[in-house]
Amino acid sequence: MANLSGSVAIVGVAESDEIGLVPGKSALQLHAEAAHNALADAGLDKSDVDGLLTAGYSTYDLGEYLGIAPRYTDSTTVGGTSFVIHVGHAMAAIAAGFCEVALITHGQAGRSARARVDRDANLPTQQYEFPYGMIGMPINYSMAATRYMHQYGEERTRQALAEIAVSTRKWAQLNPKAMMRDPMTFDEYHNSRWIARPFHLLDCCLVTDAGAAVVVTSVERARSLAKKPVYVLGAAEHHDHSAIHQMPDLTRTPATVTGPAALKMAGVTHDDIDLTMIYDSFTYTVLVTLESLGFCG
Repeated sequence: MANLSGSVAIVGVAESDEIGLVPGKSALQLHAEAAHNALADAGLDKSDVDGLLTAGYSTYDLGEYLGIAPRYTDSTTVGGTSFVIHVGHAMAAIAAGFCEVALITHGQAGRSARARVDRDANLPTQQYEFPYGMIGMPINYSMAATRYMHQYGEERTRQALAEIAVSTRKWAQLNPKAMMRDPMTFDEYHNSRWIARPFHLLDCCLVTDAGAAVVVTSVERARSLAKKPVYVLGAAEHHDHSAIHQMPDLTRTPATVTGPAALKMAGVTHDDIDLTMIYDSFTYTVLVTLESLGFCG
């Protein structure tokens, strides 16, 4: 496989104008705001975009809404990691000459949506999990966390989850756009109400209204822009299940595959990493991902 390390650069990133609780805007509006802001950050216009990548919407719906007719399009949807995967797909597409400026967007009226779209009732999850009460992410993740606690000890795991919740809140306090910015103590974490044992309220994913976008382009195009680019050194993707009952190991994630692959492409080791940004939908997600990536046992 060709080593694409350093072949593309991120030249623009932005969020929608508002995030958190935004009842007056649709998901598409949040996509559009983030796209407009990211392109402005890059010093580019939407007419420069010839690659469009998103998840949750078809790119022909999004392209029509944004007024973009791309030469390359990708609507790969694999949950919360879709938009990280899209950076790798943009890298491959640019290297292959399918596009030069790729716009990756996400927008979701998760808190204020006026309509819900049901999934296909024929999916295995609907047939073999829903009848047994496995009907949402807090329940699915809690099953995985329960198995982890059984293997590695409840008290030790609970303290690790508490550390993650409290430290994540400290980071949120630094972001003026963050929805939850009040200080959190360990006592407040432990005393918050149960959602799906072993998860308290403060273990769970906060659903919000928000949009974000990233602009990726070739190194050559990046050099012509005013802003200093951020080069993509490594990327990898892998998924091994959709239904929780098909998860090979409830205490490990596909990061066991993607972490080593991305580090190898980049030519770096764990000791070179100064900042690691982990998907923190649930406290357990952070715990098991850090371990799966090899940052700790």
